[in-house]
Amino acid sequence: MVDQVQHSSAAPPPSRTAADRPAQAAANETPYAWFVVVALALTNMVAFLERQIVTLLYQPIKADFGISDTEVSLLSGMAFILFATVFGLYFGRMADRRNRKWIITLGVVAWSAATVACGMARNFVQLFLARISVGVGEATLGPSAMSMISDYFPRHRLARGLSVYTSSVSAGAGLALVAGGAAIQFVGTLPAIVLPGGEALAPWQMTFVLVGLGGLIVLLPLSFVKEPARRGRIAGAPPAQNLPLSTVFDYLKSQKSFYGLHVAGFSLATILAAGTVSWIPTFFIRHHGWAPHEIGYTYGLIVTVCGVFGVLAGARVAEWMEARGSKDANVRLPLYAMAAATIPAVMVPLVPDPKVALGLLAFGSFIGALATAPIWAALQLVTPNQMRGQVIAMFGFVVNIVGMGIGPLVIALLTDFVFKDEARLGWSIVLASVIIKPIILTLFWLCLKAYRDSLAAYEAATGDAA
Repeated sequence: MVDQVQHSSAAPPPSRTAADRPAQAAANETPYAWFVVVALALTNMVAFLERQIVTLLYQPIKADFGISDTEVSLLSGMAFILFATVFGLYFGRMADRRNRKWIITLGVVAWSAATVACGMARNFVQLFLARISVGVGEATLGPSAMSMISDYFPRHRLARGLSVYTSSVSAGAGLALVAGGAAIQFVGTLPAIVLPGGEALAPWQMTFVLVGLGGLIVLLPLSFVKEPARRGRIAGAPPAQNLPLSTVFDYLKSQKSFYGLHVAGFSLATILAAGTVSWIPTFFIRHHGWAPHEIGYTYGLIVTVCGVFGVLAGARVAEWMEARGSKDANVRLPLYAMAAATIPAVMVPLVPDPKVALGLLAFGSFIGALATAPIWAALQLVTPNQMRGQVIAMFGFVVNIVGMGIGPLVIALLTDFVFKDEARLGWSIVLASVIIKPIILTLFWLCLKAYRDSLAAYEAATGDAA
């Protein structure tokens, strides 16, 4: 059953009474709730565009600054992720205590300004520091957005609401490629922008400036978003403003099997996903001789369409499985999806025909995306409201450091130090998949029972059942 959450007095929380229940009233799946999800999804999409645009600019950045694959991979990996995850812990605690809508709004301004600063960088160190700033700004979004969505939707429809938000990651990754390709072409038609001192911005720098300024448009729909009432609190626990960190850690410790297996499996899955998204454009440029804008448009369309539909379909399939008695559907479906996506992931770099490779990419992108919404829903469904933003931030800390931070770097290190030939980039992608995927599947298989136990623990502690 439940290892009860311990409060600062070390006493277990009291049983839920009728007097407690009004605060836990189920959220309604209203049209306005869907507007909020769409507004947050658009914000997340733009955030991902500003995060990922650098992957299309690897080659010109390398040429201008004279750096290696390993160094340039740090710009999309560790430079962005390291400080994003550290500050994410702070913003996660703020999300449980303060107005989440205003946290996100200030974050949009901060990361857009930092993206513009990337375009002003005159050397690798300046660009690295600007990318760090983009990460700090974007750290405001995830904990606040997911916490808000969980308060706008009933538990049995949470995966559906989260699917729209999380599908924006695929849309953002695709938009980064499509819009990035278009921006690269567009800035090529513009006259050079000359900075004080007589230095002109290179086309890749002008691309950063254009994308950063354009991202501010999401402030318009965000202005109509309202802060929702909080639901799903632990019975008898203090409000979020007074909840001690010891309570959060006690709850995590009581459910360590689920949280540990879940974060480990998702982190390793993110390594492969981030490494693939980061290096596939460069693979097509090097191996198939495509221009950056060509692979940007094509792969961007694949990631957007297949990724978005895969995420949305995954939520519906998980609901269908759950309605037929699969209490662990939010973990079981990701296990099945990631197993099915293994073959296309390995084959893409090996087939000689780029059209066949793109077809395999499309299939793999759709199947892999089925796991996204259920993975995040599982985390939300076992975490009480007073600590939800903090747990999302902690989860994101590990997933991003291990996954987003290391993913692009793993592929680069294999290319630079194992194969020692940038033309063997495809083999680096294959080797990473062959080594890591069996570990991922084992972790999610072990997580099935742990999730069922943690779900029962949450419902007993809060009285908030599906």
